[in-house]
Order: sequence, then structure tokens, then C-alpha cells
Amino acid sequence: MALKTLYSFAALIALASPSIAQTPVPSDLLNQLIANAAQYRITIPSLTADERIESESSYHGLLRHKVQAGGTFRAIRGKAGEPLKESRQVTTLNGRSVSPNDSVRLPVALFGGFGRFQEMFFTPEHVRCFTFTLMPDPGPGGTLQIAISALRNFDLPPGCPSGYKGLTGVVRVDLASHQLVHVERTLPDSRANRGIAPFASVDCAPTKVGDETFWLPTEVAGGTPKQFIRRKFIAHYSNYHRYVASARLLPGATEAEPSTEPTAALPPVSTPR
Repeated sequence: MALKTLYSFAALIALASPSIAQTPVPSDLLNQLIANAAQYRITIPSLTADERIESESSYHGLLRHKVQAGGTFRAIRGKAGEPLKESRQVTTLNGRSVSPNDSVRLPVALFGGFGRFQEMFFTPEHVRCFTFTLMPDPGPGGTLQIAISALRNFDLPPGCPSGYKGLTGVVRVDLASHQLVHVERTLPDSRANRGIAPFASVDCAPTKVGDETFWLPTEVAGGTPKQFIRRKFIAHYSNYHRYVASARLLPGATEAEPSTEPTAALPPVSTPR
């Protein structure tokens, strides 16, 4: 069943420290990241994956409400240029099966990790809105780390959203492929009431889908870590398949009725861990 969106990734993604990162990112690397993001938007197919969720809320660390859920996540292509349309169907909640007719509400739920996590920073329109600096130390696995911060409001070029004020971010780049393995962003907590989680991150890994390989999310996390009412969401993804809409012909009908059930294109896909 579909869940109500409590937070979105309208802008995807961590805590940067410009004071320790003074070397600008070379323009050719920025251009490569922009090209990779464009390639992702163009080539990523409609997908379905297994999703494991931990969702939690608490008040000053007390009155904790924590659930573990499992189910199916779908990221479906729409019209050209549109972000992927994301939805989830929960099939288990705290170890118990959930009927498709039951309404499930998690303490916190995040969307946007599949279709928008690169677009916040790495498009020709958005890259002008930030400063990108190399961090001195490598990240996990020897990745290149880049600190990101939004330009001050009076420095923003035309077309940059004013809501970027105070935004910071960090990305980690695989040196061999120049693909993003980690993207995160932090917004001031005051933005939480606008439906955007103050903190959000996405981890990616190369995933084989049929005969092709895509860099797809393995983990999406976020929440409100510094507020009185704290919320945390972590989802892990595996067993990717192409989403293929099937059709069925009803008795007496002259046109096929599209089915909402996914059909997995073989062979199945496993995400590296």
C-alpha cells in the first residue's frame, strides 16, 4: 500500500566544513559529474527493488516509536525530463505480514532518493549555486571527498532557489569511474516544517540490471537529528529488477487493461554489499 510522504528529497543531500577544504574542485571533474548525472537521468530504467526500513521517532530521546518494515519499492519513469515516480508497498511490519488493504503509517518516510539525489548539485543550472572544494582526507575506500556549500543569497546567480540558504553538503566520488558513491545534504532545522528533512543521504553502488550496470541506491537515510522530536529513517535496497508493466484482456473488452503489478525481467538483479 502507498504511504503518506512525510518528508521528501526536493533537494537531496551533509555536514561540510569549508574551513578545512580550500582547494576548488577542478572544472573538468565538475563537468564529468554533471555529465554522469545527465546520463543517469536519461538511461535509468523503471525499477523495482526489495526494501528494508527502520523508521523511528522520539521526544527528547524518550517515548520512542520504532518500527521495522519490509516490502517493495518502485521507481517508475514518467515523461522525458521528469524525475522518477517513487512508491512503496509495505508487506511486513515488525515481523508480521501486512494485508494490501491495510493502511500503514511509518513514524517517518523519505522519498526522492532515486530520482533527485544528483540533480540538486550536478546540473548546469544548479552547479552555479554552490561552491565545491576538495577535502584534504580521502573518504571510505579511498574515495575523493568534496565539500559543498550554497552561495550567500546576495551572491546567488539568477535561477538559484532562495531556499538554498544555509545548505551544506558532502559527496564522495569513486576515483576510477567518477561516479557518486555517497551524497548528503544538511539544511537548517527550521526547514523541517516545509516537508523537507533537515538531513538526508544516499549511498550508491554499481548494480547489474540484465546486461547493463547502473549506479543505484543501496541506502537512503535522513531525518531530524537535532530537533526535540527526533525522527530517523534508514532504508536498504537489494534484488533490483526492471519494472515491466503487464496487460490483461478482460472478457468482452476490446482493449487491454494495464496491470499495476510489476513483472520482473529476468535475470534478477542483486546489489553488491
